[in-house]
This record gives sequence, structure tokens and C-alpha cells, in this order.
Amino acid sequence: MSDFQEARKQEARKSVQPQAPVEIIEENITIASHPCPKCGVAVPEGAVFCPECGLNLKAPSFCPNCGAKIAEEADICESCKAWLLDDQCKFCYTLMEKDATFCAECGNPRDGIKCPDCGNLSIFDFCTKCGRPLTEGAVKALAFAKTDPDAKALVDSIQETVSIEAELQKLEELINASPPEINVPTPPQNIGPAVPAQVKKMGRFSESKMAAILKTDKNMDGAALRRAEEQKKAEDHAKKLEDERQQEESQRLQRVHEKEVNEARARHEKEVSEARARKEALERDKVKALAAAAEAKEKLRKKTFLTHQEARCFHNARRPSNPRGWLCNYADYLHDDGPNGCYKPCLGGQWV
Repeated sequence: MSDFQEARKQEARKSVQPQAPVEIIEENITIASHPCPKCGVAVPEGAVFCPECGLNLKAPSFCPNCGAKIAEEADICESCKAWLLDDQCKFCYTLMEKDATFCAECGNPRDGIKCPDCGNLSIFDFCTKCGRPLTEGAVKALAFAKTDPDAKALVDSIQETVSIEAELQKLEELINASPPEINVPTPPQNIGPAVPAQVKKMGRFSESKMAAILKTDKNMDGAALRRAEEQKKAEDHAKKLEDERQQEESQRLQRVHEKEVNEARARHEKEVSEARARKEALERDKVKALAAAAEAKEKLRKKTFLTHQEARCFHNARRPSNPRGWLCNYADYLHDDGPNGCYKPCLGGQWV
């Protein structure tokens, strides 16, 4: 507790004047009483609470501020949000003297706490407008929210479900994906002939033969034709070798391609098979996680409390981001201002 709150508690204690001891005389004295409207037990006149069921006997039936009908055991009016228990602390329900400014038990101010963020005057541990924790009880509730077994089970189940959903989406994409495409490699061009085209060189003519050749144009033309034919034969042979080389290379590359395609398809089929098995296991885990989340959520929804402020503190500490409202168990009503707007939050509820 802070020094400021301790000082306020001491100030409140000073405002409570001790009463002089009353001498008790044992005599047959009839004490005025009336039946409790809830359980029927005789309650002494002037009692604030029923000794049997704890009913607040000073709670009004109609709101003194707006005249709306008030539910039994309500501490606030749902219509105008006015505090109904004027003689009790708004945070811990401790009885307070009329001139006390601060509660002698919790040290909180009688009129409520002004939120330092939004400026709203709140009579609850958490600000109704922005949700900021305003009291030590609110800070403790936030710390307890991290260790509460039911709340932790709900958070863990939700996180597990989200993780499973993300993995299932990736597996679904893998299962529906087409097998990988492998392009057919292009055979290299112009790899050159196996044997270079060469024209067979003629032996050197003798002088007598050369003289005879040079004497006639016919012999010269014949020699040129023979040389051209030999050149063409050499080129045709080289081209044939080149075509055979190209064909062998193309067949080799085709065999390599078919092997790669078959291996890729086998890998893909194996991955898809493993993905399907993993998907089935994850779907079973998802069902279990959702069931665990529903069970934890139901436990939190049915959790009851001794006081309304205790319930409001508990549920406000677990407020999610951007909720639609808080659905109370008492009237099955969605309160847009959370459990602070319900006059029977002690019966439990849940954020929506």
C-alpha cells in the first residue's frame, strides 16, 4: 500500500470516535426484530446485514436518484449508475462514518477515483471508460490474471488453436499444390563434328604428270571435280557424325530429365502424404484444444464471487482488446460498459 493511501486510512480511522463501553445487564429484554425478506430469519432492528444469508437490508428497492426499480442485493442502479449504499465504501463495502473522506479499510476516497488517463470519475477498481486500473486491488487482479488456472487454460487453448490453424493453412496449400515443373534441358548447339572435315591431300605429281595435266584444260577440270567430290564427301561424313552426336546428347538429356521429374514427383507425393497425415493429427489436436478452451471459458463464465466489486475487478482484469461487451449471467444482457454496468456481476459472466 502506498504512503498516500496509508495516510488516508489513518485519517479515516481518526474520524471514527470510539464509543464508551456499555454495561451489559443480563435481563430478559425483548429485542425488536423483523424477518429477513430473503431467508425469513429474525433480524435485529437496525441491522445492516442479515446474520443468516448476508442480505444487505439497507439496500433500497428503488433508486433514490432516478426512481428505477432496484434488484435485490444490488449496489448500483443499472439505469443511472448511481451508488446505492451511501454508508458503505464503494470499493470494499466497509461501513463509513458520514464525515469520513477516505475508507478506513482500503484507503480509497469515498466519492471515487478520477482516472488520470481519461479524467472519468470512477467508483470501480478499473475505469469504466478506458479500462485503466485505479486501485491496488486492480493491480493485484492483473497480476493474478496471469496465474489463474482457468484463465491460463483458456489463453493457452486459444493460442494453441491459432497455431494449429496457421499450420493447417500451410499444409492445405502444400496438399493442393501442383507437382513441381522441371524444364527439358536444351541440347547444346554447335558442339562441333567429332572428326573435322578434311579433304584428303593428293600426293605431289611428278614433273611429267604435272606437265601433262597442265597441257589440257580437261585434266584440270577433272581434277577440280574430283577435289570437289572429295570435299563434299568429307563434309557429309562430318555432318553425319554431328547429327549422331546431337541425337545421342539429346537422348542423354531426355533420360536425365525423366529421372529428375520422377524423383521430383516422388518427393512431392511423399510430402503430400506426410502433410495429409500431419493434417489429420492437427485436426484432432484442434478439436481437443477447442474443447479445452470451451471448458475453461465455461468455468470462467460460471465463476461466482462474494461481492459485486470483487467480480468486477476479476473480469475487468481479463478484459480483451476491443470487446463488444460483457454478457452477464444474471439477465443474459450484454453490457457495453462491461461488468461495471451490471448490478449483479457476482453471478458471473463473460466478455464477448
